[in-house]
Amino acid sequence: MSERSIREVVGLICESRRRGDVVTLSIGHDGRLSILTAPSYVLDAVTDGGYYLSAELGAVVVSAEGSGHEAA
Repeated sequence: MSERSIREVVGLICESRRRGDVVTLSIGHDGRLSILTAPSYVLDAVTDGGYYLSAELGAVVVSAEGSGHEAA
């Protein structure tokens, strides 16, 4: 994912989480954004923002593919 897409996803997470929520994420050197822990409504906000989620090895990987965000 592009830096802009990563910033947008992090913004969606910040806007949707509630007081006391813990969201754990990882940003890889290759622009891969993984969410390790998050409430379901935070994940819903990410998908509502046009991003795709897939489960991989105990994490949720966020993808911009097919969302119109990949060129951003």
